[in-house]
Amino acid sequence: MQPAARRIETLMTRKNVKGTASYAGALLICQNLGELTAYELAGDQILIPDEDGGSSNIAQSLVLMPGVSLASDEMARGVAMLGTSALGVRCLIQPDGERIPDFTVLFAENGKAERFAAMRPWFDREGGLYLISDEDTATSNSPCFKFDRGLRKVAQPWTDEADRHRGIAEATTLLLEEEADNRPG
Repeated sequence: MQPAARRIETLMTRKNVKGTASYAGALLICQNLGELTAYELAGDQILIPDEDGGSSNIAQSLVLMPGVSLASDEMARGVAMLGTSALGVRCLIQPDGERIPDFTVLFAENGKAERFAAMRPWFDREGGLYLISDEDTATSNSPCFKFDRGLRKVAQPWTDEADRHRGIAEATTLLLEEEADNRPG
């Protein structure tokens, strides 16, 4: 094999391995997300348990899309029509091998769906899980979401930058954990 062909084959192999790791990471995040939020994971949906212990209907579910960033207008229209929210769940792999959970939220409200990209998980000290804007995109008016009988918009949950970093680090660790032994609560 010629050097140029070998180089292309090596690059393609690396890309495939990183893509596989990224998708496997996204699936792990989805599984752990279901466990951390006490929702039932059913295929690509987190179903919110009803008061009587049964599963809720699709209009109350949170649709998870592992490995997807939810950029299309068609997806936003579909989410708006269903009246449910959807999460694109990705596991970004940095050059140094660090894995970062990345979420894109399609939030349905009043017959429309808004798209919020580059969201990071954040864990409060009471065990609540949130999605907040990435540091690079964060502004004072960036929406935050809480997993609470669905995904809902909330005010900024952290008190200062140290609390913000602590919560992101804790949530990242919990969502990328291979075993569920050390879950809070």
